[in-house]
Amino acid sequence: MNDPVGGSRPPAKKRPWGKEQLRNGRDEMNLVEFPFATLSDRSDGVQVLEFQVSDSDRESGLPVERKLSVTGDPKYGLPTAKDEEVYLGLLQLTKHHNDFKAPDVRFTRHELIRLLGWPNNDWAYERIATALARLTGVRLFYLNAWRDNANKVFKDRGGFGILDSYQIRDARKGNGPVEELHSEFRWNAVLFESFQAGYLKRLDYETVRSLGTKAKRLYRYLDKHFNPPKYARLVFDLRTLACERLGFSRDYDAVQIRRALQPAVEELEALGFVTVEPVETRYRKIGRGKWEVTFESGSGKSPARVGAQKTTSAKVPLGRRQPSAADQRVAQADAAEAALVRDYLGSLPEGDRSRLESEAVAAADPFLRTLLESSGPMVETTANLILHKHVLRLIAAEPKAEDV
Repeated sequence: MNDPVGGSRPPAKKRPWGKEQLRNGRDEMNLVEFPFATLSDRSDGVQVLEFQVSDSDRESGLPVERKLSVTGDPKYGLPTAKDEEVYLGLLQLTKHHNDFKAPDVRFTRHELIRLLGWPNNDWAYERIATALARLTGVRLFYLNAWRDNANKVFKDRGGFGILDSYQIRDARKGNGPVEELHSEFRWNAVLFESFQAGYLKRLDYETVRSLGTKAKRLYRYLDKHFNPPKYARLVFDLRTLACERLGFSRDYDAVQIRRALQPAVEELEALGFVTVEPVETRYRKIGRGKWEVTFESGSGKSPARVGAQKTTSAKVPLGRRQPSAADQRVAQADAAEAALVRDYLGSLPEGDRSRLESEAVAAADPFLRTLLESSGPMVETTANLILHKHVLRLIAAEPKAEDV
């Protein structure tokens, strides 16, 4: 069997990705505050993303508007959720290969695929090429929102991409000099300047890699702002968090936001990253159409331990039991099942998901089809459930390794 990277010797520093290495990842903090990619792996015709929050200046105390505008590459469009995954993978590659000492990084796509946890197939190789094109072609425009960590100020910074350039070489095609077998990319100078100024935070990349798209963004945002004991409990305006920080549709009302956000919250609860909280107390109405959402750091404790702590807390409503060990096992099984479905959908060539969704509806139970055809509030949830069940059936029908 040929070497997966074309028979070339890997760079001396290249090692298998171990758990400790994955847990000691990095994240650039400006790109945590506002998203630069869509929440799905499709842009659905959207050409520009804009995010804006009202804040107060740290020095003067005066109100200030902070804004990010994102424009996509004319040919490839806006970055999507999968491109954001690739961006995070490139950050980890950079730490691994040169510890952010140089903007140029040489790598193989096989190495990046292993790091991302993607299936090792033609789709993954082609999808990485698309991601690099989008990350090079995207343009970011910050208004009072780019943190200059060297000078400790927020400033305008606009018209730059994430990558300056990239070159893909197919290391699967044979032997040859290392420089002819390894792909490479170069970080944009503005972003690399932020790396050099130390505006990077530690990131448990192993955990991030295991999460769904919404949970990834929520995890990264909370991870930046949790700083126990002073900031162990965070309270956000629900709409601002969901729409401006995570990229949810502004067409959603508060009910739709809570319904879309809650599965991501439950993923983080299952990890023990945030404490388990009843929905009734996590989301609090503070005015007409205005809601707050609260998160308390789980400090890495297991959900069972968090549950035991909260049983003695006055914040737990009477009559509501805490999750048992069995509940936690069910939650972990559900999370593993959801990860299988995400991986399957992520491995599909672009454009095939619509066909799969149609197949799923055709094969769905009559009751679920009736719910889907209604105009009630459960349409989106029902559509996701139908697709989830269909993908699980397809996975179960696939031949196992011992059957081949």
